[in-house]
Amino acid sequence: MTTFPAQLWTLTQSRTITAKTHLVLQALASFQGHRGLFPSHESIAARSGASVRTVIRALETAYRLGIVERTRQRRRVSGRICNGVNRYRLIVKPLEQARAAAAHLKQQLLDALARRKQQFLSKCQNGTGTYFQSNLFNAEPLSAAGMSHNDLISWCESIGYRGST
Repeated sequence: MTTFPAQLWTLTQSRTITAKTHLVLQALASFQGHRGLFPSHESIAARSGASVRTVIRALETAYRLGIVERTRQRRRVSGRICNGVNRYRLIVKPLEQARAAAAHLKQQLLDALARRKQQFLSKCQNGTGTYFQSNLFNAEPLSAAGMSHNDLISWCESIGYRGST
């Protein structure tokens, strides 16, 4: 079984991750202790010599590749639920990596769909705060002339056209 540093080295050599990402993930791994792995972004940035934004990008890459798994912690402060520290888990086994990468991609897809739905609903909202019924799916089919079937029939009757028999 390979170790996490060996895995990072392989990913760096294959140019799957950048050197900065490699440094950030090494710094993350150095926080491993008997109670777990839960450093802040600022702590990882200080230990790796990178900016906080670079740490966030590197961690996103690691989640996407499935080599790091994040568990978000919530805590109650004065009756409100606030974000707590993130707990990280370094993943070495290929099957677990695939599972973690799939879970991350699923969550990204769900978040993107929720944002898309919100954008759609905000565009469909009129000034009164209610949503209008879309005529997209209930509309009558249009003819080549751009009229509905019933309108085309009534127009033909108005000009005296009876059709061929």
